[in-house]
Amino acid sequence: MKKLKYMFWLILVIFLGLVVYQNLAFFSSKHVLQINLGIYQRDTPEMTNGAIIAIFVSISVLIMMMLYTVSRYNGYRAKKNIKALQAGIDERDNTIAKLTQEVELLKDGDGAVPALEVPDNPTQAQEGIEETAEAQSNPTP
Repeated sequence: MKKLKYMFWLILVIFLGLVVYQNLAFFSSKHVLQINLGIYQRDTPEMTNGAIIAIFVSISVLIMMMLYTVSRYNGYRAKKNIKALQAGIDERDNTIAKLTQEVELLKDGDGAVPALEVPDNPTQAQEGIEETAEAQSNPTP
């Protein structure tokens, strides 16, 4: 497979070299690039078509390399976040397993677990929490 890849790239480079050699007059002719934005006008010095093409290809390769680097960095950050979230899930699973064991122990010990009363609205829940806090802070003799 490696030899096949090398052969492919060798054939591609030879093909591109052949295209440039056969069109040497085009690549060596000189042109001026002009930018006219209405309020800003700029002309480049005379350059060969080969140099212009090489400049634009270099710029595009640079942009692709920057995008690739950013995507690799985002992938690294995503993996890091996934590991942290997975650790949180594992911790919660362990907590759930411990609480399940405690519930099983309570069921086996007394035979029944007292049911918790769930209030219908949040104000009842807050009042219940306040009453419990008062009862714990003011022990009755």
